[in-house]
Amino acid sequence: MKKYWIILSIIGLFAGYGLCGFAIEAKVEEPTEAVDQEVNLAKGSQAAILFETSSNTVLFDKEKDRRLPPASMTKIMTLLLIYEALEANQITKTTMLTIGEEPTKVEGSKAFLSIGDEISVDELLKCICIASANDAAIALAIHLAGSEEEFVKKMNEKVNALGLKNTHFSDCTGLSSKNHYTSAYDLAIISDELIDRFPDVLTYTNVKEDYIRKDSPKPFWLVNTNKMIGRVKYLDGLKTGYTSFSGYCITLHMKQDNMGLITVVFGYDKPTTRNAESLELLRYGYANYRLEKVLAKDTVVDSIDHILYKNRINIKVEEDVYHLTKKADKFSYDIKYNYELNANKCEGEAYIYLNDKLLKKGKLGTQDEIKKKNFIELWFSIFKETFI
Repeated sequence: MKKYWIILSIIGLFAGYGLCGFAIEAKVEEPTEAVDQEVNLAKGSQAAILFETSSNTVLFDKEKDRRLPPASMTKIMTLLLIYEALEANQITKTTMLTIGEEPTKVEGSKAFLSIGDEISVDELLKCICIASANDAAIALAIHLAGSEEEFVKKMNEKVNALGLKNTHFSDCTGLSSKNHYTSAYDLAIISDELIDRFPDVLTYTNVKEDYIRKDSPKPFWLVNTNKMIGRVKYLDGLKTGYTSFSGYCITLHMKQDNMGLITVVFGYDKPTTRNAESLELLRYGYANYRLEKVLAKDTVVDSIDHILYKNRINIKVEEDVYHLTKKADKFSYDIKYNYELNANKCEGEAYIYLNDKLLKKGKLGTQDEIKKKNFIELWFSIFKETFI
């Protein structure tokens, strides 16, 4: 038996130190007792959506693909491009901009920037996220692309990159009424992209009020256009909107119990109705759905003690794996693990099945660094195991 084991080890050595493993099937059961509510959601809107961010699942929609003017919700895309520029080090938050003439001519919400003002990217972000300042948005657009027109081209390029079918922008502020539209679904995707990649934006959108130029002779008070910020627990963004042709619109984001929800609503006659019905969507989501953790990060699913390696190798789950489900539902999951150790690293996945259908995948890795024995160490181990 020992000789047979030695032969297998030598075969493993000359096969490139590879090692495969398949863990046994596991079952997880989670009962719940919540019951769905019968609700009539977003009845005053022209279009609406409730979107869960970790699973990219639409929980409710009303004409989610209808093309409508988004007003200042346009700035969600503007912010996405600004944050991509920050990520690419084209600008930093301390970069100072000198305000030119064009931003000062814009109508609507603004921070009343003046020609020649010196202002940082950080303060311009405050202006956009808190006060929906059109002049701040245009100032950053011009700085990044040379003109608002060139910046808008980049906005539409991003639309194509995200695969959106019902969006086209004509400006970076939302003031345009011509050939400027998006849909509830498309805007949920843009919002999710912004929040997922750049959660820092929520540190701005979650501010009830602040100042720019606070310690200067010209301080300016910023008040959040979203009057629910600071009043509704867990609500941290994202953007309001209004023009005479769009009506009152809003995109909200909330994260509670590890579940992130985005709502987008269009076309209300009154901001109070808009606010109430968008919050009703969020309440419906949290009342009827839960994000169930099927696999927990760092769970050890297998442990290997093999002659090819200096140390015991623990195979673990690299990230939490969740399943979005209705609270009233009860599920039994089958979990299988498939991994391979190659070149000092683990490559593998956990496969989660529901009713014999693949539901989710989770990445597997190792708890500690894999330390492979060198040729001499390996032959010494074989000798020791065989003769000592």
